[in-house]
Amino acid sequence: MIRHFSQLLALSLFLMACSENEVNQTETELISDSYYFQKKVFNVNLYDCLSRNDKFSANHFITANRLSQIRLSEIVEDREEIEGCNLESFTLKELTPNYSYLLNNSFLLEISECTSLKDQDIETSIEPYMSMLKREEVKIWTGISETEEDKFIWVNVWQSEESRSEFMNNWLDTRKSGMLANDLRDVAYCQAPNVLMFLK
Repeated sequence: MIRHFSQLLALSLFLMACSENEVNQTETELISDSYYFQKKVFNVNLYDCLSRNDKFSANHFITANRLSQIRLSEIVEDREEIEGCNLESFTLKELTPNYSYLLNNSFLLEISECTSLKDQDIETSIEPYMSMLKREEVKIWTGISETEEDKFIWVNVWQSEESRSEFMNNWLDTRKSGMLANDLRDVAYCQAPNVLMFLK
């Protein structure tokens, strides 16, 4: 009986020592990868007005000259006409949801019309770009539209002109920028972006 008790005690001590080691070696990993966040689809109404327009609602962002306005909504197919303005409406799939807070205040928008050069899904094709954003910790919101007849819209949102310029000035002088350009050269061709600063 004493022998069984001593064996049980030895086994208990062994198990306690093992479980203490496991507890000490357990690490918590913070998930900051945007792939783990739920991605939204945004309806975008982009207005190009023929003259300065003072008619806009509180949920629109406007440029300083009041010639352009933008409205982002999670309500798909939400088209709102404004008299005297041309409306371009499209949906965007967000690719970097952990930076969606950039859409809440004034922001710098880059919008490009692109042509896909590959048959595969564009999100898969631009994986090198997405990996670069994560690796370099670039604070940018990116969204792309659905591809229609090989055409799609690519949108980047920066916090400000200064944040964009600071990143670009440093990035363009690196070897990595040339490598990324080579990776994307066979994926898509994009026209020079239209850049607009929208104010809340």
